[in-house]
Amino acid sequence: MTSRSIRFVAPLVLALAACGGGGTTAGPTSTAPPEPAPTAAAPADPAAPATGAKQPTAPGPNLTPDGVVFNFKPDGGGKGKKVFLAGTFNDWKPDNPQYLMADDDGDGTWSITVKLPPGSYQYKFVADGQWIKDPYSPGDAPDGFGGRNGKLDVK
Repeated sequence: MTSRSIRFVAPLVLALAACGGGGTTAGPTSTAPPEPAPTAAAPADPAAPATGAKQPTAPGPNLTPDGVVFNFKPDGGGKGKKVFLAGTFNDWKPDNPQYLMADDDGDGTWSITVKLPPGSYQYKFVADGQWIKDPYSPGDAPDGFGGRNGKLDVK
């Protein structure tokens, strides 16, 4: 190689290395099937914001790839309300800020997306301190106070 071609090739090699290479990988080759990539551990906070994809607006809980989307439309609208989601997944804490629901588009439907591992969960909405069973929950269970909790099974 001439010094002129080295001056041209060296920056090209550096650019390819910086962007991850030119489509091939270095390292040993194997005929064994690749091992599955390790899965990320569940975050300490199971509540997770939506990833920007359009979320379902149907009332009640909706299973999505991003997690369970809980939607709630309080009677009389929700303007000026604080609406939380409380349940077995957050030790029934009625004012946990990580479970504060949002009405981002102002239509009166409050939503939150929660990543939940497979299992059975009970929950209620808490609007301005008032505990409310989700009338659209797929199931229900006694709440121990003469009322009912919403119940959801995540598979």
